Amino acid sequence: FTIHYEARGAGPPLVLVPGTLSSAAQWELFGYVETLCDTYRVVSVDPLGHGRSDKPHDPDAYAAAGVTADLLAVLDAEDVDRATVWGYSRGGWVTYGLAAEHPERVQRIVVGGFASHAHQAEVPMQSAWIEHLGAGDWASFWRTFDIEDRGPLTSIEEANDPLAIAAAVAGSQRPTRYVDLAGIRCPSFHYVGDQDPIATYVRADAQTLAAPVEVCPEATHLAAFANAEPAIAAVSSWLRP
Repeated sequence: FTIHYEARGAGPPLVLVPGTLSSAAQWELFGYVETLCDTYRVVSVDPLGHGRSDKPHDPDAYAAAGVTADLLAVLDAEDVDRATVWGYSRGGWVTYGLAAEHPERVQRIVVGGFASHAHQAEVPMQSAWIEHLGAGDWASFWRTFDIEDRGPLTSIEEANDPLAIAAAVAGSQRPTRYVDLAGIRCPSFHYVGDQDPIATYVRADAQTLAAPVEVCPEATHLAAFANAEPAIAAVSSWLRP
């Protein structure tokens, strides 16, 4: 498969991995890349099924080993031996996988809006996503988030192939979305919106890894990503030597 990415700036390598329905363009849109590239060589990736990367409809293409290999290919293409990897939402799952399976390539990780401990709680909602997106039914998909007005979300629908997204969600559950945190040895930083349903699970992950966690006030799952300034400030403070 072809994996698209963008690279800007100079300095230590920092890889950005977005969540479901997002792409490298969102890291740019919300201001992450412009701010971070003053200090880092920022490599923002379109995961398989997203953005300008290939969009297969086979869930097997999105299993953990495959999407992890995609990130390794990006690191190799950029001649990066080790990097800090920052993933949000589903990107956090990919980041965990890379750190656990290829520790020699990962210096530190930042995980936002994702928790391995939340896997079982997320299964029913993700099963609904697979069903609705697999049928190309965006309206029913958004209703799983209690969203009825699709107007502001038109750009997201137009930018994504629902069958590819359905396959990506299904593939991430093969055999399980759970990641054994015991395999993660590098330093990690975690953050989550205080109104995100998985906030408790994020705290549990951070406790398991003896890592700091930042709780963004008055922030939903989407807002904790879209409102980049507090996330950048918290993460930059932790990354600073």
